[in-house]
Amino acid sequence: MRYLVVNSCAPRPFTGNPVCIALDEPDGSVMQAVATQLNQSCTVFPVRTGDGAYRMRLFTPEREVGYAGSPSLAAAWVMGQGKWIQTTSGAVANIEVAGEMAWMEQPSPIIEEIEDRDLIEGLGLKSVEKIVKAVVASNTYVVAVTKDDPGDFTPRHDILMHPATRFGPALVGAVCRRAESEIEARMFGPAHGVAEDPACGAVAGTLGMLMHRDFGTSKAVSLRQGERIGRPSLISVTLGDEAIRVGGQLILMGEGHVVLP
Repeated sequence: MRYLVVNSCAPRPFTGNPVCIALDEPDGSVMQAVATQLNQSCTVFPVRTGDGAYRMRLFTPEREVGYAGSPSLAAAWVMGQGKWIQTTSGAVANIEVAGEMAWMEQPSPIIEEIEDRDLIEGLGLKSVEKIVKAVVASNTYVVAVTKDDPGDFTPRHDILMHPATRFGPALVGAVCRRAESEIEARMFGPAHGVAEDPACGAVAGTLGMLMHRDFGTSKAVSLRQGERIGRPSLISVTLGDEAIRVGGQLILMGEGHVVLP
């Protein structure tokens, strides 16, 4: 099985979220084993189904997921320039590839304000403006809005596993405002086998909407992630009248093959 490694939402080489994109479709029974072997935050298996359309399955090192952001951008970029309709078990998404950039339309999230002491303790937060549970397509996120510097977080994955499993499997984390047009987030996936996601594109639109609605950021923001683990990522978020769009730059970093049994 041939594959490419594409860094998604990468401002330059060796940054962003490294995603494995399969160029051949193996039997579904080995997809999880392949993803575990390659051990990236996500391994995806896209298959073209028609003009401008493909279906795709997505796997973290520990489980299959129905919807993703930065891996979807990477997959569409590999499929080629132009507009694509991507179908996964969690959603149907419109994605447009233009040069080294890809843009994805995201559904409006369902946002509910909650309380969760485990999230606060697990991140070591000193200030909390609010905590929300957000559902985007088939994915769930638990996110605190904080004034803390994300570099000061002290993540305890044993404690973060509690909200990650209580509400999901969910990704958990926190976001802060940096400027009117810039926010920074850190997202953790202990229930998915991902210690920290360097570019969580699927929640980017939600964070942009939340910070604009409640904390006065602009409708077009840059979301910074991954800097604290040496994988700086940049996700562009635009809140339009008809759609939430997230985008990022894609960089081809490698290729290889897996010998299947």
